[in-house]
Formats: sequence, C-alpha cells, structure tokens
Amino acid sequence: MLPSNIAWETGSGARADAAVWITDVRHAPGLLMAWNEPAFDMPDSETPVVVRLSDGVQLIGVRSGASRGKAQKAWADAARLAGRNGVDGVGLWLHGLSADEAADAVLGLEAGLYRYTLKSGAQAEKSTRVVVVAGDQVAGRMSLWQEIGRGRSLARDWVNRPSNLKPPLALAAQFREGAPATIKWEQIDLEQLRAMEAGGMLAVGNGSIHPPCVLIGRYQGAGDAPFLALVGKGITFDSGGLSIKPAQGMGNMKADMGGSAAVAAALRTVAELGIAANVMAVLPLAENLPDGEAFRPGDVITMLDGTTVEIVSTDAEGRLVLGDALTLARERGASRIVDVATLTGANTVVLGGVKASVVSHHNEFAAAVKEAGGRVGEGLWLLPDDDDFMDMNRSAVADLKNSAGRPAGTITAGLFVCHFARETPHAHIDIAGLAYVEKPSASGVGATGFGVATLVSLCEWWADAAV
Repeated sequence: MLPSNIAWETGSGARADAAVWITDVRHAPGLLMAWNEPAFDMPDSETPVVVRLSDGVQLIGVRSGASRGKAQKAWADAARLAGRNGVDGVGLWLHGLSADEAADAVLGLEAGLYRYTLKSGAQAEKSTRVVVVAGDQVAGRMSLWQEIGRGRSLARDWVNRPSNLKPPLALAAQFREGAPATIKWEQIDLEQLRAMEAGGMLAVGNGSIHPPCVLIGRYQGAGDAPFLALVGKGITFDSGGLSIKPAQGMGNMKADMGGSAAVAAALRTVAELGIAANVMAVLPLAENLPDGEAFRPGDVITMLDGTTVEIVSTDAEGRLVLGDALTLARERGASRIVDVATLTGANTVVLGGVKASVVSHHNEFAAAVKEAGGRVGEGLWLLPDDDDFMDMNRSAVADLKNSAGRPAGTITAGLFVCHFARETPHAHIDIAGLAYVEKPSASGVGATGFGVATLVSLCEWWADAAV
C-alpha cells in the first residue's frame, strides 16, 4: 500500500461512524432515510454546503459537475471544507452512485485532504479517517481508486519538493524508497552515460554540479508477455540553461520533473495493485543550469541513437533527455512506449490547461491512451501528426533541431520526441499546465499528480491487450 494521509475504512452507514458525512445531494434523502431523519432539500449551491443535524452531525452535500474533472473538484472542495471544520473522521456515502461517480468521489477526497508543508516546527499530520459506505456494484473497485489516489499524492509530494532537496541522484533514490519488492531497478549513472554516448542526457546535465542519471524500473506481472514502457521527463530544475528563463515564475520549474513523478508513482501503483501486466519505467533525470560547461545554442550534439541535433535553444531540453530515454526503452525491449512530460508552454496556449495533448503516429495506440485518461477523468486530446509539422524540425546543419519555434510548438516538440521511438508504437503526452497549477483545481494550487491515473488505467488495458 502506498503512503497516504487518509486511513480508509469500510462502514455500515451508522451516523456515529463520523462527525461529518459527505454525499451527493441527489442521494442525501437515502442517507437521511437510513438514519430515520426527516428528509429536507439541500441548499441549491454550486459549491458544497454544510447542514448541521439536530445531534451535531454535519452533512455536506456535493453537486457533481458536468465533467469528470469538475466532479472530482467538487468532492475535493467538500473534503477541504470538512478538514477546515477540524473533524477527526469523515463519512463518505456513495450509495446510488455509478462506478465513475464513485471513482470521482474517492479521487476527489484524496486530492482535497492532501497536505504538503516544510514549515519549521510543523507537526506531522495524523491521517484523516474516512469511512466509506458503498453499494456492491462499486465496492469491488474501491481498492483500485484508493491506490490511484495514493499514487497521485505520492507524485504531488515529489513535485512539490523544492529542487535543492531533489537533485537527480537524490530524486532517483526517492523514487526507489519504499517501492514494492516486485519492482527491479537499474540506475545508469554519469560514467555509463558517457560510455554509451547518450548525447541528449549529457548535454542537458553538463551545466550542473549534480550529475544526470537514468533510473529504470521493471515490474513483471505477466510472465513473458511484452512490456509497456512509461517514460517520464525528469528535469529537477529548469533554469532554461544559457537560454535562460525570466526570473518571474522560475521557482515553479521545480515541477519540470512532473512527468517522471507521474511515471514513478504509476509504476509503484501498478505493482501495489498486482496488475497482470509487464511495465517498464524509464526516468531520465537531469538539472538544466548555465555554467562554463553548459551546452550552448549553435552546438550540434549526437543522441544515443546516432541522430545529430542542432541546439537552437537550451530551454528546449526536455525533448533531448526524452529522446535518449526512448532509445533506452526500445533497446530494453519495449513493445509500446508512452512518454509523459511538462514539455511545452504552448500546450497551455493550445488547450488552456484543461486537457493534456497527445501526439502520435500510431492512431490505435493513441486512441487507447486517450480512452485510458477518459476512464479516470483525466482529459486528453489528440493533435495532428502530419509530416509537414515534422519538416519544421529539420536543420540545415544536422538531422534535426531541438526547437522549431513557437508556431505549432506542442506538435513539433511532440514529433521530435516521436522520432526516437522509430517503429515502436508510441504516444507522447504533454502535461504542461496540468502537472502544476496556480489556480484552484481539484488538487488546489501546486502539484496535481496529473497523469498517474491515466497511466495506471493504460496498464490495466495493457494487461488485456498484450495477451
């Protein structure tokens, strides 16, 4: 079981099980009937509302939104409201909800009760006890949703952690710490990367005193079946390098390893659940800083697979580490590859931080990735992959250039990464604008854990598809 700040319990629905109960307003009458309490109409409000019953028990009514994402935010807001009231236990009444609605409730509760602080003197918060009452039709899936929620919280911890506490080698150790024994790890350190001539990893990591590394985890839950590779961009801090970013907002670049956090958490979740699939995680970890050893605009580097790349911008570093990571995934026998990355600011321009974008040359696999996100309420959208866009990545002095400029930036960056998958079916997911947010979401402000649920859902699909 992954760590969590929630202690989940199964309850009978007795009102004494918790000081505050949360339910969908449509099913509040059923809860009141079970308690022999007179029915009444909950206040009509878009936000969760609290009603105090005669014996002091509080009832919070949730109106689910029009989308899965809005529904999860509504349940998260209700959880935060319960937390502000200082209760020791929360009851979650899920009778009458469909499987998807119940999943949104569980994931929303985990998101809303999440806490992260490094304040001096702060006491370790005790777990919040959540008592769940659900019908037989959803009870069988409860452990899956709870584990996915824990995985999201774990990813959020890693992303929220300041960069000085997670340089590449330290982050690799954090990803491994407490992981299930069914995951077998391999770590490729600096000297091995040099011997391999992994030019993308070496170029990006060269400006930092903290050396880069690639962490690979393998979970073999399906014998000799083929492997699905999950690749996650892991830039532990991105200053932009010599193409330095503006000072405003640079502190949020601690979140540029959000893809690797999602992948590491998903792999651990899959192992905890014992999903019957073979899954490989490839995590390229580096810090992009400027110094006398840093790579420069105008350089030409040679990637692990022999592709030469002209460096147009050192702030387009993520696609370089991903390129080498995809090569490693192929060399280690992956039959399908999906990568997750906070790759382009253009992704927020294209989709407004509402959905993640998907770029792929393999329509069937891309559709499976999109559907996997849909099953857990994480929105993804397929972008075009025409050769005309890839032509924008061509260089006059090398095979490719690492930035095609702002026009169609999310597509061209995704297609650059796709190049390194070669013939292996592959999908690229850009989660920029979703992994870390500055406006209230289901996860509040900061890291969200976006991508974990999609990847676990995809691994469930792979368990059947790879047979």
